[in-house]
Amino acid sequence: MGHRLSKNVVSSNNNNKKLKSKVDKRKKFRSLRSNSNEQVLTIDESINEAWRFTGSGKRIHYAKNSKLLNNATTEEVERLQKQHWFFKRIWQSNYSAPVEEKLKAGGAKVLDIGCGSGTWIIEMAEMYEQSSFTGVDFSTIFSQEMEPANVKFLQTNILDNLPFLDDTFDFVRMGLLITAFTATELKEKVIPEIVRVTKPGGWIEFMESDIQYFNEGPTTVRLSNARISDPLNSYIPKIMEDNEKIQKGIQTEEKTCFLGKWAGDLGKMAVEDIANGWTAIKAPLSKAMKLKSQEYDELVATFSKEVEQNRTSFKTWRFVAQKIGSTSTSDITVTTTD
Repeated sequence: MGHRLSKNVVSSNNNNKKLKSKVDKRKKFRSLRSNSNEQVLTIDESINEAWRFTGSGKRIHYAKNSKLLNNATTEEVERLQKQHWFFKRIWQSNYSAPVEEKLKAGGAKVLDIGCGSGTWIIEMAEMYEQSSFTGVDFSTIFSQEMEPANVKFLQTNILDNLPFLDDTFDFVRMGLLITAFTATELKEKVIPEIVRVTKPGGWIEFMESDIQYFNEGPTTVRLSNARISDPLNSYIPKIMEDNEKIQKGIQTEEKTCFLGKWAGDLGKMAVEDIANGWTAIKAPLSKAMKLKSQEYDELVATFSKEVEQNRTSFKTWRFVAQKIGSTSTSDITVTTTD
């Protein structure tokens, strides 16, 4: 699977030269992004010399003061791209917040926190060419050399404050990043900072997946326990509702993701993504688990077979909130799907 130009881009018959230039630029941009050789690691101080992997669609990050590690190899970039397509197919959309009309009208400002390789940003920028998109991340997986006209990437850490003025963005989105923070950081720093840069009447959306598996086998339990992570997903709505600048009534959507070939292409893709994630942190995690290299490889292989046999699953959520302001709250139709 790969990126496709939106219909809005390919439909113009009067600007062929401009279109060709734009397509060439996109191809070069993606090529640069996919050739990242950066490899950076940091210790998770919460478990001393052990390292931590979040699993279930999470990714590995590096940043000063961050709890995660980042192994930004070409393989990791490709994994993040596949991960984007996986969750887009699960949700059948890139977002749930009621912002489409504003994005289409143009002039909207969008911020993606933890943008990774920039796949979500690029896809959105192609769909809504008259709006502007900013992606920020702890590490520079994204390319800073070839940015589309309506996209800007910045390396920054939200824990060190975002480099934006108050009330800047119409839509702020953060995805698969919840385990980068402690509960205290989430409540006292991350969410307040997101609210600060969101315009009054603007929208905030979190997309996260659970760190808990359902129908787990012993190997899955063993790997899950090794990563050590607090289930902060359930705290997000409460923390947002406690913020006096957010409208009451946080909207929640839920999807169930099944693992294994029995669940079709999506199930196969999910297992491969998670198994590749375990493999990406083999050195630190095998050390933490006191396993030899071969023993660890066998454990990951068993995990892939086990989730197939047990029909293991995990859940993913979207939490949508609106900042209090002059814009009235729009109605959101929420469908909960298991």
